[in-house]
Amino acid sequence: MLHVAEEIASQPDCWAQAQRLSQREAVMLPGRGERVAVVGCGTSLFVGRAYAVLREAAGAGLTDAFPASEFPLGRDYDKVVTISRSGTTTEVLDVPDMLGDRVPTVAITADPASPVLDHAGHSVVLDFADERSVVQTRFATSTLALLRAHPGHDLGPVIAAAGEAVDAALPEGAPGREPVHLPRARLDRRPGARGRTQDARGRAGPVGVLPGDGVSPRTHEHQR
Repeated sequence: MLHVAEEIASQPDCWAQAQRLSQREAVMLPGRGERVAVVGCGTSLFVGRAYAVLREAAGAGLTDAFPASEFPLGRDYDKVVTISRSGTTTEVLDVPDMLGDRVPTVAITADPASPVLDHAGHSVVLDFADERSVVQTRFATSTLALLRAHPGHDLGPVIAAAGEAVDAALPEGAPGREPVHLPRARLDRRPGARGRTQDARGRAGPVGVLPGDGVSPRTHEHQR
């Protein structure tokens, strides 16, 4: 899990790079007054929704955010932004293909070799924010930093505060980095055992996670 800690700690530097990139890619990103739609899936969609609120609050123009699979093709937009860390999400790739040349599209991704670059009209690559983590950390926050900086938000104070937080020691009494053993449960398939699970030692109980694999019930209650 060392790479996760490193990726989280690198976020302030990634945000600074994203802020500089927003200036270099200003022509590619939505201009002031343009009607914009942002599409993505999962975390990328949440980033798009946050950007939509920030852009409209800054008076930069109407901004909508949609799950990629629910993009309304019949609506009029001046630009469509797609967000995908891997650039391989099928639904995200489909949107620029369906729009064709009718609407300019911009893809934001972390992989300079991802398929999305061949589908969108333009691309902004945050390769410095790519990550090994399955759950997004620095790509999501760096994309938001890029889109937040573009309408003119000064990220300097946020970057400085994040840098201090990363370098600061944990407060006294904070949990250490002890390994956590998660219990494992399996469905009890014996006759008459509907809606029950068995833990690793064969004890039956109501549906849910039961302590198992040597984890005591007391430890389990603490973990919950």
